[in-house]
Amino acid sequence: MTLYIHIPFCSSRCGYCTFNSFTNSEELYDDYINALILDISNNSCKEPLNSIFFGGGTPNILGIKFYEKIFSAIWKNFTLNHNCEITAEANPNLITQQWCKQMLDLGINRLSLGVQSFFIDKLSYLEREHGKKDIYYALECVQKAGISNISIDLIYDTPFDNPKRLKEEITLAMQLPITHLSAYSLSIEDDSRLKNRGEKESQTPQHKILVETLNNFGFYPYEVSNFVSKNGKKCKHNLAYWQGMDYIGCGAGAVGKLSKKTLRESNYQDINLNHMLAIRLQATKNLKDYIAHPNKRSIEYLNAQDIQLESLFLGLRSEVGVDISLLDSKALKNLEMLKSHNFVEIRNNKIYALDYFLGDELALRLS
Repeated sequence: MTLYIHIPFCSSRCGYCTFNSFTNSEELYDDYINALILDISNNSCKEPLNSIFFGGGTPNILGIKFYEKIFSAIWKNFTLNHNCEITAEANPNLITQQWCKQMLDLGINRLSLGVQSFFIDKLSYLEREHGKKDIYYALECVQKAGISNISIDLIYDTPFDNPKRLKEEITLAMQLPITHLSAYSLSIEDDSRLKNRGEKESQTPQHKILVETLNNFGFYPYEVSNFVSKNGKKCKHNLAYWQGMDYIGCGAGAVGKLSKKTLRESNYQDINLNHMLAIRLQATKNLKDYIAHPNKRSIEYLNAQDIQLESLFLGLRSEVGVDISLLDSKALKNLEMLKSHNFVEIRNNKIYALDYFLGDELALRLS
């Protein structure tokens, strides 16, 4: 079982962002954390947690006093495996050594820094608040605090990217004390400020250059956007999603998924699935509504076809792969064609994409 906790507060909103986040909301911090504690308590689970992930928003905008309350609620309502991975996302410009050390003392053992870029023109385009010096200072703080499992995020396929600049950006990233990197092709969503400015997505994607350059530095993909060094650690939390495992989501807009087995042992056991296999639950995105009703959830019922489709899309974009048993006769014929053209390979009755960037298209062919 994994637990996601959403911290929806930010000091500013980035141009590409469509996540559930809010600025200038300091007066709601206390009320939100109190609601979050109720939410965590209502979603207690007997199954031990393999991972906890604090996402946002900007988790490191909150001081340690808030996290002491959150962790107290977690320890009261959950059992953690001895090697539980506990990740917090963080923005470089808000990092301090003291915050990192205090979070480490509470249990955080993995930090994911939203670097996005080292170039000031690109950071300005993305509407990020930090600069190159902030990145280096943040990494120094994280290291001195004693956190060694460090990942960074990069964004590429912006108007400021070309093969030379992308290689230079990756080279700068590889000089940092990291063993994991997430790189996302810029997606311009309808509700983002970039979209409102009339920006367009790149028509010349550079993922092949990205992968080749990272490979040269000893970083290899285990998912379409995630890379790890030979000595690095894959993100347990994300792997759990891609493997189709159950997960709990707490916080405004947070999403969870519970199967029949988990439902029988949860506070949602009165939900009748009938012929359905699982449910997806989502808390309200509205901040004040969440504070007033933290346990309220919208429910989506998932049948066998829904689960199969998710398994195809998540498995083929990652190292998880897909069981051949999920395919019908028509899909099996398409599989032979895809295999003959070297788009997929089959090992131990599982299908693996040879290029994760083609995962979505391959899933459509096999669904």
